[in-house]
Amino acid sequence: MNQRYYRSLGLSLFLVCMGLLLWTGFNLTLGIESQSVAIPINAKQNLITRIYTPKTTPKPQPVMILCHGVNASKESMTPLAIELARHGIAAIAFDFGGYGESYSVGMQNKSIERLETSTVADAKAVLDFVRSRSVSEDVSHSSQFDSKRIGIAGHSMGGTTALKLAQLESQLQATVVLSISGFATPTIPHNLFLGVGLYEQLNPPSELRQMWQMVCPDGICNNFKNGTARQLFISDTTDHFTAPYDPKLIRQVIHWTQQAFDLPLQDKPLIVPWFIVGGIGTVSGSIVGGVWLVLRWQNSKPLSLQERGLERGFSKSPKVRIRYSVTGVWGIVLLIGWITGTSNLFVLCSLLQLVSNYGLRHPGKISQAVRISGLYVGLGLAAFCLSGLLRGAVELWHHPLSWLKFPQFLLQWIIFIFYNYGIAIKVAVLDAYTFRLQPSWFFLLIIGCELIQPGILLTGVEKVGVWLVQWLRRPLTVTGLGKVSGKDAGFIGILVVLLIVLLHQRRTDIGQVASQGIAALEVFGLLLLLPIGVGISIVRSGWFQRLENRLT
Repeated sequence: MNQRYYRSLGLSLFLVCMGLLLWTGFNLTLGIESQSVAIPINAKQNLITRIYTPKTTPKPQPVMILCHGVNASKESMTPLAIELARHGIAAIAFDFGGYGESYSVGMQNKSIERLETSTVADAKAVLDFVRSRSVSEDVSHSSQFDSKRIGIAGHSMGGTTALKLAQLESQLQATVVLSISGFATPTIPHNLFLGVGLYEQLNPPSELRQMWQMVCPDGICNNFKNGTARQLFISDTTDHFTAPYDPKLIRQVIHWTQQAFDLPLQDKPLIVPWFIVGGIGTVSGSIVGGVWLVLRWQNSKPLSLQERGLERGFSKSPKVRIRYSVTGVWGIVLLIGWITGTSNLFVLCSLLQLVSNYGLRHPGKISQAVRISGLYVGLGLAAFCLSGLLRGAVELWHHPLSWLKFPQFLLQWIIFIFYNYGIAIKVAVLDAYTFRLQPSWFFLLIIGCELIQPGILLTGVEKVGVWLVQWLRRPLTVTGLGKVSGKDAGFIGILVVLLIVLLHQRRTDIGQVASQGIAALEVFGLLLLLPIGVGISIVRSGWFQRLENRLT
């Protein structure tokens, strides 16, 4: 037992030290400044933005407006924004209405048709804000932004928005579209860059090549002065979901933007990817260390015979009292984080509370739970990645040298996926975190349950997961056709609800290609049916069950 505990402590210290070393070694604030601004749409609605500006570039500065994708937020465009600022170009990342911290909209306003209108209007509002900062009211002071060097970039849904606004606004001198195709001409919009991942699930490179033939029919498009420069870049280290974090794409976007704005070419080493690795290491190490500390506290004093007898009860159990003490301490820390407005600390303490409560409730199962959870998380990632690998198989066949980058793709895909969904967790538990800290009702419900019954959430997740796996492993029989038991009917109902939730989450992704007929069915199969089918098949396989038994 002690050996296992001290291995956990060593792992915790290693992860935290590595994370802090990367955090301090790759300081994001060095050479840039950041400022949060709320841009009013009307009397009741605001767009929440984050502006990154280089400290050494004289004003007025060139600026890029960055538009995030569907089911995302401005945080997904932060890596590109920071790297642009480090290379002398100001960047503005913002949340569309209905996403992140910006004004809320009803679900009926998140249809494809409504989003095509509202996102362009939101991006236009940010562009107007940039223009207002481009004209100095006092001639003795320079403007913040250069009105002749404004560009726009977007990923997925944001790429569609960027393309449409750039076609309407000739003032935009650089247009960057990532992971999406659309309509453009050889002259409109100005200086168009098309970027896509080789493992792109929604808009494969073949579709971008068709668009490339449309915008550059003669194959020579490099005149930045008259705005007709065009480029198609296919990165062999990314897919649709990790494209905004891909170092290759980020470098190409920076290089393209510098040329479009007629700036000296700079090629500084990127620091954001390493900062992301450091953040993941610090969070993981903090969780492991926090659980180690509370378990050591619980086991620091052996129970007497009388206390062991009380352990069978609930209200008088010493270890139950410890669980309530620990969750109370985390509750106080959460309250301090709420008051001080430290969002990252707030989310980290929330995760620590959930995991440590589970560890205190099941001290003998924590190692086993970690191993089994890791196994199923790995299975989920593998099934989810499979769609991208199938999409990239054709490209790999025609470009075999891309296989050399395949290990890099897998490694950084895992890192960036964890980072991407870490951002999603932060947005889910916090309705606001820039100007004030405002937890969501979903978060308050979870924490309330944990304060009443420590460890109940992860324990419930564990029970549901075990029951689901056991149900999936039942032998397939066709007896009693036409008769369905109440238990089976309930489970089928749960599966239907989960499928509806998945479809609802991906409704915009699928809707963006729905007009293409058979392509919509292909995307539906790749993003939903294929991962679910492969996951169920593996869970039912004998070799996977034997591997699971070894880890338990």
